[in-house]
Amino acid sequence: MRRKKDTRGDLIVGRARINGIDVKRMASKAGLCLSTVYKRIQLPGTMTIDELTSIDKVVHFDDAEIIRLIRNT
Repeated sequence: MRRKKDTRGDLIVGRARINGIDVKRMASKAGLCLSTVYKRIQLPGTMTIDELTSIDKVVHFDDAEIIRLIRNT
């Protein structure tokens, strides 16, 4: 049985693009190290609530996206 691909990183990058910013600018505006943001995009399950909150302030996830990021559903 194949594992379902974790698309939460794609969700983060996609929401940034919708807002017209790239990952570098998103990291800067969120006050996070660029390498940390790239790691969280690759392994979103390692993201802390504080990091998610900081990114949310920049890209403005909707409620369903927040739930998806936390629950991986």
